Amino acid sequence: MGSTSVGKTFETIIVGAGPGGLMAGRYLKDALILEQKEEIGKPIQCAEGLSKRFLDRYEIKPDPNWISAIVDNTQIVLPNKKVINFFAKGELYIIDRTNFEKFLAGQCRAQIQLKNRVIDIERENEIWKIKTEKGEIFKSKYLIGADGPLSIVRRKVFKKEIRILPCIEYLVKLEKELNTSEIKVYFDKEKLPSGYAWIFPKSNHSANIGLGIVGKGNLNLIFKDFLENTVKKEFGNYELLENKSGPVPWEGALIKMVKDNALLVGDAAGLVNPISGGRIGNAMISGETAAKSILSGDINSYELKIKSLPDFSDNLFLAQRILYSLDNQTFNEIGEVLERVGGNILKFKNPEVISAFLTKPNLRKNIPKFLKLYSIYKKYKPSMTSSNF
Repeated sequence: MGSTSVGKTFETIIVGAGPGGLMAGRYLKDALILEQKEEIGKPIQCAEGLSKRFLDRYEIKPDPNWISAIVDNTQIVLPNKKVINFFAKGELYIIDRTNFEKFLAGQCRAQIQLKNRVIDIERENEIWKIKTEKGEIFKSKYLIGADGPLSIVRRKVFKKEIRILPCIEYLVKLEKELNTSEIKVYFDKEKLPSGYAWIFPKSNHSANIGLGIVGKGNLNLIFKDFLENTVKKEFGNYELLENKSGPVPWEGALIKMVKDNALLVGDAAGLVNPISGGRIGNAMISGETAAKSILSGDINSYELKIKSLPDFSDNLFLAQRILYSLDNQTFNEIGEVLERVGGNILKFKNPEVISAFLTKPNLRKNIPKFLKLYSIYKKYKPSMTSSNF
């Protein structure tokens, strides 16, 4: 590579201009955001769901420029096509992530440099030296890694790799009209081994459709089967418009997210909701928290604050393990029983439902699991039903 030049010194350098990096830049004035992409918010690699509670936290009013749909119900579709409904009116938005991130960039106090990929990171005399592909070296006291699942900050500074969930997703044009106030999540232990598929409406005739699996299987073949045997049967002919596939961290938050004045936020820190795979809102909160920890001079408080958030509770990981332990027969029988009360999970303790559970041996033996799931759901409902993807 050519010669290097010493760039400006900042109090904080933020690597990555996604939701986490942009939110950190909202609070930090003496800061530089380095982003390798040519344009904020592109390419899109997520289902674009964002909980209302995250917008409320920052007093951000929904804007038609970046709101694609308002969701009232999350519908869990079981292997036998029975459904469980998680009603949460207006608690989830499907956003245009590109425009949303540009909105966040407009609120940044930090400087932003696009098309400037970080290629190396060193620490010398308690100062971070950040080298970019343009041959520049920027210096800072603090460093925030907001550069996603494949974070160079995490790899270079924390010497840590994280497990990635294989995911595939496309923006899909559909022949038949969608209910834009409803998202669909599909569970099928045989067709979607230890994973799930989703349909998130973007318009009356288009949706983000994808799947992720923890179990073994050819992701492309599984996705093709889902399109042909589920999507096509329900919505008619389809056309793949845009590939939105991308890696998703899948082993929980890192134990260590602070080291030598460096902090990890969002996907770089593994901050993914274990039930929904939600990431956008978690990145925003972690970016905010990292920035405020720097401003207060107490960066070591960052880890504790992040791990106290409900989206990263051990109970959610327990709920995930319980869900993935259930076979198709159990899922189907749950759907058959809840159908008596309109599929509404909130009526789980209805006497009629409990009685029906007791008559089915397969459900009866799993009642302790169901009660635990239900108690977790009641306590962490916002994190389980109106999360961010």
